[in-house]
Amino acid sequence: MHADPTPRWGGLALTVGMVPALFFLEIDRQVISFVIAILILIVIGGIDDCKRLGWRTKLFAILLSITTFVFLGGVSIRNLGFYGLDFNVRLGWVSIPFTYFCIVGVTNAINLIDGLNGLAGGISFMAFVFLGIGGMMSGEPVLGFICFSFAGALLGFLFYNFPKARIFMGDSGSLLIGFSLASLSILLTQGNNHIHAVGPIITEVDLYKAALSEEFALQPMFPVLILFVPIFDTLRVITVRLLLRKNPFHPDRSHLHHLFIKSGFCPITTVVALWTVTFLCGVVALLLIKQSSVPYLGIVLGLSLFVSWLADALGRKRKDQQKQLKEAKDT
Repeated sequence: MHADPTPRWGGLALTVGMVPALFFLEIDRQVISFVIAILILIVIGGIDDCKRLGWRTKLFAILLSITTFVFLGGVSIRNLGFYGLDFNVRLGWVSIPFTYFCIVGVTNAINLIDGLNGLAGGISFMAFVFLGIGGMMSGEPVLGFICFSFAGALLGFLFYNFPKARIFMGDSGSLLIGFSLASLSILLTQGNNHIHAVGPIITEVDLYKAALSEEFALQPMFPVLILFVPIFDTLRVITVRLLLRKNPFHPDRSHLHHLFIKSGFCPITTVVALWTVTFLCGVVALLLIKQSSVPYLGIVLGLSLFVSWLADALGRKRKDQQKQLKEAKDT
């Protein structure tokens, strides 16, 4: 979709914009593990942007980053939140493998939707903003500050990526963003955050956190709803590929944005439409911030059914257009 040569070093620009926010944090094993993890992905992604690497190499880099973050940082998904029952759904020994699954999934989801100018960047920008607001409301202002800083870096990138791309995000950028979204989501929802700010604001931040943490708590479904578009699209595409006995890691043109384009929508309209869905999901997630996971789960399931119907309708519309075109040629 791009006739002019365009540099793929958006990941480097994002790194320059995102990493300085980490300088305001106390040196802690979670901070160290996070920095090491994203550096691994930036390096591998940068190499892939210059010389295409196989999916196995990138998957290995993601797994190595997760291992660093999980075991060095002591981070994992231990429970799935309150589901309207009288207990939290705790994962026990499944916690570690489930954490790997979720981080790999979100990281690849952002990478896979990076198919149109501004699509991955805009969705990720809104996701960081909503996560930041959620962090402030749940008594995690430091994590909220990090999310807002990352959102600011993405906003600067979008000026050069949408509507006309003067620079691409590249794999270095999409892997960095996807991993950061997944990692910060875990820290915000699992209560295992030990990251603190440096300087005189520490006391005020700790008091603020203590005052709010008992009243509000982010449900694990909170980031799932915010990231509904990339998560659903990835799960749908992988499921279809497996049903067709195709390699789920090999790229194709069956993503939601491809279906919109094939059905006659222009790229800008497609991007704005998926941005709008993400924005609405974020607003609903904030409105439900004090609720149990039941409303979140219901909305996610409802959206999944609607978007599944929409994807099927777009696919049938494309087939009808091809059929009509073929009949016109025959006549």
